[in-house]
Amino acid sequence: MSEDIKEKIKGWLEEEKIFKEEVEDEKAEFHFAVEYPSGSGQSCEIIKLKDKDILILGSRIVLSEEHFKALHSMPKNQRDSLLWQVRFDLLFREPEFRIIPSVQEFKSIEFTDNLYLEEVTLPVLMNKLREIFKCKLYIIWRMTQLMSSADEASGLYQ
Repeated sequence: MSEDIKEKIKGWLEEEKIFKEEVEDEKAEFHFAVEYPSGSGQSCEIIKLKDKDILILGSRIVLSEEHFKALHSMPKNQRDSLLWQVRFDLLFREPEFRIIPSVQEFKSIEFTDNLYLEEVTLPVLMNKLREIFKCKLYIIWRMTQLMSSADEASGLYQ
């Protein structure tokens, strides 16, 4: 069954023009790197672990040096408030998230979602990828908003 599902998923990814490559992974029956949405430069992984009947979909955002500095130069109470808001907002999204290495030293955020093999259809798979992308977009937009606020506060915009 795994070989059938592997070929079916790979075919869908190629049809949608989001398949990038198959990744060598000794822990997985298969591991695909995809670019979702197509042409966006945003990567996502689709992994079928050995002896598990689920697919793991995952992606990660690493803060740029500029965003990291802006976030960590904020007054502690403002930074804490922003990061609580981010966590509360993400809590109601379908993918799970993990701030790395910790909330206090936020450098990146990882999003994952699971898909049971019996649920695998093209619409469900694409919806899961879309949800992960929307979570990443939320972080990108929040960091962009933070930079805009920092620039306005320092008088760079008039």
